[in-house]
Amino acid sequence: MTGAYLSVWPVLPAGAYLRGPAPVLGFPLDQPNCRLHALARHGLWHGARALGLDAGDEVLMPAYHHGSEVEALARAGVGCRFYEGTEALEPDEDELEALLSPSVRGLYVIHYLGFPQAVDRWREWCDRRGLLLFEDAAQAWLATVDGRPVGSRGDLAIFCLYKTFGLPDGAAVIAAAPPAGPPGDGPPGEAPLGARPLVRKHARVLAGPAVRLAARARPHRPYEPSEDFGLGDPLVRPARASELLLPRAYEPSAAARRRAHYALLLDELGDLVPKPFRTLPTGASPFAFPIETADKEAVYARLERAGVSPLDFWSVPHPSLPAGEFPRAAAYRRSVLALPVHQELRPPDLHRIARAVRGRGQRRGPELRVDRIELVERDEEWAGLAQESGNIFATPQWAALWWRHLRRAGDRLLLAACRTAEEGRLVAVLPLLVGRQGPLRVARFIGHGPADQLGPVCAAGDRSLAARGLTRLLEADGRGWDVFLGEQMVSEEGWQGLLGAEVVRTTGFPALAFDTDDWAEFLAGRSANFRSQLRRRERRLAADHDVRYRLAEDPATLAGDLDRLFALHAHRWSDVKSPFAGPREPFHREFAAVALEKGWLRLWFLEVDGDAVAAWYGFRFAGTESYYQAGRDPGWDDRSVGYLILMHSIRTALEDGMSEYRFLRGDEPYKYRFATHDPRLEIVARGRGLPGRAALHGGLLAYQVPALRRVLRTPLGA
Repeated sequence: MTGAYLSVWPVLPAGAYLRGPAPVLGFPLDQPNCRLHALARHGLWHGARALGLDAGDEVLMPAYHHGSEVEALARAGVGCRFYEGTEALEPDEDELEALLSPSVRGLYVIHYLGFPQAVDRWREWCDRRGLLLFEDAAQAWLATVDGRPVGSRGDLAIFCLYKTFGLPDGAAVIAAAPPAGPPGDGPPGEAPLGARPLVRKHARVLAGPAVRLAARARPHRPYEPSEDFGLGDPLVRPARASELLLPRAYEPSAAARRRAHYALLLDELGDLVPKPFRTLPTGASPFAFPIETADKEAVYARLERAGVSPLDFWSVPHPSLPAGEFPRAAAYRRSVLALPVHQELRPPDLHRIARAVRGRGQRRGPELRVDRIELVERDEEWAGLAQESGNIFATPQWAALWWRHLRRAGDRLLLAACRTAEEGRLVAVLPLLVGRQGPLRVARFIGHGPADQLGPVCAAGDRSLAARGLTRLLEADGRGWDVFLGEQMVSEEGWQGLLGAEVVRTTGFPALAFDTDDWAEFLAGRSANFRSQLRRRERRLAADHDVRYRLAEDPATLAGDLDRLFALHAHRWSDVKSPFAGPREPFHREFAAVALEKGWLRLWFLEVDGDAVAAWYGFRFAGTESYYQAGRDPGWDDRSVGYLILMHSIRTALEDGMSEYRFLRGDEPYKYRFATHDPRLEIVARGRGLPGRAALHGGLLAYQVPALRRVLRTPLGA
């Protein structure tokens, strides 16, 4: 979007028109009690009536609100008792208790700007008092709290779909007692086409410079509260264009990109951010980036002149609010502007926003130094960062051994350390190489191929700095590369947004988070059928044989143990290319020896009557267990030896206090029988020059239109 007019509202990318519909739409669209409406306020109006609220009933409502939610409840006959809340914009329990009366039927909680509230606490508080919980997730679609979707704990929750993706309109409501009608149907009434809003949005962005000139000339349009939060016709259905485009626009990774953009702006403008929004929660899906200013009009005008359209965020309350009784809400209304942070932005757009707020030459973020370094296997600083990243494939040992065994002729290192200029603190190691792939020079991360997770080596809090350093490293390499290919980068970490790259493809990265170290307690949380199958298979094997599990711990026998692993893997997977074939075998042999010395290696064997019939190969690193490969003798398949050694590896990881068990790369269905979450992996890419950009766009087109994959062969592997 560089050079375009930047709005808080995202524009639907052109690629969405080419994509097929997503096979699965996430929460709340995948729930049977979800209903679609044109606007979230319509869903709230319908939902309040369906929950049985009546004239004279009241809801506890935040004093800092938009106004449309108050109006929707009022039009449904429901009154509001307002609460100020804490400095962190959370409900205050003592204040709420003082407001309770027989007419109060529920608590209304707003997930401001996509930052999740502690809804478990308020769910419990409401349950103890027999109250309904309303979750306003209008700005928080795709956000999570404690691993669960925002909106999943309320008796009613509302979502604005068009605030996340560039649709003409669209909202979802999920309620314990939804309005009548089949799942996904809108309320009765004629559905508008919705083409005009789409055309208007695209034209506004594409006209960028012209719109900026017009913004300088025109006066600021007065705000009309009644127009902004009036209910309108609650019976109108979503636009037909919205219903058609929603499954094509839907991208769960949008939340990660929004977080990445928020982090970049936080580096630049963090001192201007209101206190509740200075720390970015893991599960947030930011709608906009808030700043506080004592001179809204001047900052607003400066942003408009730079082609940035901010929101004068919630500056006017609903008329029913006695505004003088709520000074904190009034202070926010006077001072907060909201800036664009959506997933369609690129790093230059974000820098333009920051410059427009501060003025040129007033960068706040730390200055960085990017220095080229040598590849050293025992680099202690690098090793420390790898521990902080929690990724064994980010260690200098993995990189150095990969370079020794698996680099191709002509590959050259593009390896750098990224440090803060003043303190010299190491914030990232950038382990890149440049090599030929066909006619193109491709920059990629060292370790690609056998590694299941790659990217800059850094702590979570330094990702935006690492991305800035990586961009500088690539720029400093001049014309030395045509395509940057970032493989196996964790989608949830938002690297696409941080790097301004395009996603080429995605794959699963399922993991099992442990909340106990007691095996019996873990099994109690699984289904009765799961427990029965496990015990039956264990008993059946042990009934006729001497069964034991052996962990490879002796350096003197490691070579033989690896021979057996490779043989068992070849027995089971003889029809596919082995991950241990060719130069990968000596690479794994050497890395396994290093991993054993470091205490990282987990090489289990299931031995029956003294003979190893199954093997499990993985790593224990930074509090996590990673399942890399396995093998088994097909002659023992009827005794489920592969399943049993997998369960043994999970059990030992749990009992030894690991926080997580990672199944690593791949969408195999069996992994999701265990997984509690999936942050996904993605390949991201950037093109430079005409050949690089052509390869990038050809690969993206082939990925989005499967029929073209055989025609468009590119170095992106689409």
